[in-house]
Amino acid sequence: MQFREVPRHIDAPNRMPEYALSALIGYYGTMFLTHNALFGFFMAFVGVYIVYRLTLGKPEGYAMRFMYRFTSFGKGIPTPARVKHFEV
Repeated sequence: MQFREVPRHIDAPNRMPEYALSALIGYYGTMFLTHNALFGFFMAFVGVYIVYRLTLGKPEGYAMRFMYRFTSFGKGIPTPARVKHFEV
């Protein structure tokens, strides 16, 4: 009986959602502020490169954890930067 060969990078982290989110935020955020498509495309590329350098050698979802640490969305659960102690 012969077994099937396992792919080499089966456990490699999948960073596509992080890259897609950073590209969309970079492109549409710049388009909202400047209305310049070429500059928006450049900022999307820069955003993806920054996320790539930030998450190199880190576990999956590191960019989202990093973003959650410093930003808050709406008036939901406050981030650890705003709450210094554990509240129940």
